Order: sequence, then structure tokens, then C-alpha cells
Amino acid sequence: MKPYKTGIFNYFNQGGGIVYVCFKNNKRQAIDYLTKRWDLDVHRLYNKGQILFMCREDFFNDEPMNNYTIVQKLTEDLNRLSVKGIKEKYVYIIVDSFWDDFFDGKFQDIYIMLSKLYKNGSTNIVLRYLIEELKEGHIDIILNNHDYLLVDGIEDFEVYRPNELIYQSINIMSKHNVIRKIYEKEMMRVEYLRTLGELMEGTVHDINNLLITILGYAQLSMSVEDKKEIEDYLGIIHRTAMDGKAITDRIQHHIRGSYDSLKDIYKFNSIINSCIDMTKHKFKPTGNRNSNLELTTDLQSNGFIYANEYEIRQAIINIILNGIDAMDRNGKMLIRTYDIGNQVVLEISDTGKGMDENTKDMIFKPYFTTKGDMGTGLGLHIAKRIFDNHRAKVLVDSELGQGTKFTIFFPMEEKIYSIAQLKDEGYNIN
Repeated sequence: MKPYKTGIFNYFNQGGGIVYVCFKNNKRQAIDYLTKRWDLDVHRLYNKGQILFMCREDFFNDEPMNNYTIVQKLTEDLNRLSVKGIKEKYVYIIVDSFWDDFFDGKFQDIYIMLSKLYKNGSTNIVLRYLIEELKEGHIDIILNNHDYLLVDGIEDFEVYRPNELIYQSINIMSKHNVIRKIYEKEMMRVEYLRTLGELMEGTVHDINNLLITILGYAQLSMSVEDKKEIEDYLGIIHRTAMDGKAITDRIQHHIRGSYDSLKDIYKFNSIINSCIDMTKHKFKPTGNRNSNLELTTDLQSNGFIYANEYEIRQAIINIILNGIDAMDRNGKMLIRTYDIGNQVVLEISDTGKGMDENTKDMIFKPYFTTKGDMGTGLGLHIAKRIFDNHRAKVLVDSELGQGTKFTIFFPMEEKIYSIAQLKDEGYNIN
């Protein structure tokens, strides 16, 4: 048994008594509460007359609260305990917002009158304060009118003199502030590592896409004889290789905390044309791979967007590649752009397998994939995060067996002072 509970047990076992001031019509709840807190048969103690319950609302008597009336009623109950031969007595009062009137000017008198009961040598006064219900100005009154303060613990109390409590509180607050600062720095570090981890996961996924593009156009270059066509393919390979540099730049900028510096204003269709150039080899048969895929484009947008061009391009490429995988070498893809009001709109639709509602609800979750070992479950998750970072809204329309359409709405950049150009020399990365 804990020291506090042991003390209560010994107190009643030696014939002590308590006047317990409770809420109106709350005697049964008070008995249940004390039974649990003290590990005693409080109902038996009540029947024996060792515990008397006084209703605090009775102090009113339909009149303004009067400190003399309170002490008078307490004295009457204490006398009832004395008649039963109980010599050592406690008055136990829970002080909450109900007692605000006294704190607003009268409670000092109550302390004086309660102290008279205490000084006669046979009565101890315990006031249990529910601090969260009291005002800050009440704390000074409490500290100035108690010899000891008991602070609730988990299973016991800690006892302080008022000055000790003030000192300990200031000391704990000071340590708490230091610990909080350390905690905040550690949480920033954890968040930084989490973000860096996600960035590295996305980087691995993006590098895989870049290698697929380079490999595809390298194979095409070896299978054609037209010099101009080979030069075009080599140009795409060069731009794709430069995207590898963009990946390392992205990580470096993330580490330095200057990621926003990678954003600029771009003509939207320029980005889309770049995405098409980097994926159109997937629509052509190469080597042993037969392909009946058909790509149609309808780029009507004249708008500009403020964006990280590399990020947006990789997000769009992820959607295109997912559509190609869903069509399994046989189907049609349509890529459209147009402007509506102050928005630039991109539509990517395919005639692939489509999705049911459950799958559609899960496609942006990390590590969710329908490709088994062939998929990472990160492509669309990363794409969605990129779109969110660019304040773009994504809608997905799909039915099982009917294909899928992604519609992405980008905020249009209205004030155009200088337009970033997509160049072979790094895609405006630096």
C-alpha cells in the first residue's frame, strides 16, 4: 500500500473522522470516488459515522454565499463527530470554479475562520484545488494561506512548503524549456531525415525511369540509319542524362534548404512536349518487343505556370508510364492541354485495364501497387506530392475495363516577367 493510502487507513483505523464537502446530490459518487482512491470500504465508514458529507450548495440557503454560514455548518458537523467520540478530525473541501465568488474578495476571511478551527488542535483542514478551473490570480492567495501544499502524483502526493513549491516549479519550468528546445531540434532532425529518406526513395524510382528512357532511345539509335533521326534520339538521351544531374541538384538543394530556388516560370506546353519526347519511344516496337500502342496529342494551352520544371516533368512522366503499363502493349493514349479561366489543365487518358473504386482510392498511397514485384508503389505517390506542392488539383476518372483519365489543374501564372526556357544545357536547373 502506498504511503498516502497507508496513512488514510491508519487514520480511520485509529478512530479519525472526516467532514467531506461534496457537490449537491453527489454523495453516492463521492463514496465511490473515495472507495477507489483510498482502497477502503468508505460506505462502512459512512454508516459508522466516521465520514459526514456536507453539500456545498447548502451554504447558499437562497442567499449570497456567506463565510460565517460556511464555518458555522462545518462546526456543527465537527461537533457531531465529537459526540461520537472522534477526537481527531479533518475537513476536506474540493475547490473549483464554484468558489470563484470567495476568491474575488471573501476567501481571505474564510482562511482566517478555517484556521481558527485548525488552531483548536483537533481539526485539520484539507483544501483540494482543481487548478485548471481556477484563475491565475487565485494562486497567490493559495500560496499565502497554506503551511503545506500536496501536489497530486500518479499514486501518491508530493508535499511542499509554498516557497519550496515555487522554487521547484521555476526549476522544473526552466528544465522543461531546455528539454523542449532539445526535443524540437530533434524532431526537426527526424523530419529532415524522413523527408530525405522519401527523397532518396523517389530518386531511385526516377533514376530507373531515366535509365529506361536512355536504354530505349539507345536501342532505337542502333536500329535506324537516318542520321537526322539518330541525332534526335541522341539529343533526347543527352537531356535525359542531364536529368540525372538534376536529381543530384535536387538532393543538394534539399540539404542546403534552398529548394524553392529551383522554381521558375515555364510555358506549360513546353514541359508537356518534353515529357512526350522522353516517353514516345515506348509507343514504338523495339527489338523483340511488339507494340500496338498509339499516342495522340492535343496541346491547346497557351498558359504559363510557376514550377519546378524537373519535378513536374517527372510527375507527369510517372502518370504516362503507368498508363502505358496499364495498356499492356495494346491501346491508345490521349494527352490534352487547355486553359480554363485562371487554370491550366492537363488530361492524360488511356484505354487500359481501368480501376475499381477501392483501387482508385489507394493509388496515391505509398507502396501501393497493382504490378506485383514489377512495381514500387511510389510513382503515383510521389507525383501526387509534387502536384500538391505546386497547388495543383488532381482528379481521377476510371472504371474497371474502361481505362483511366487523370485531369490535373494547375494555377496559371499571370504576371510573366521572364520565361524560363527548356534547354539541352541542363533544363534551367542551376
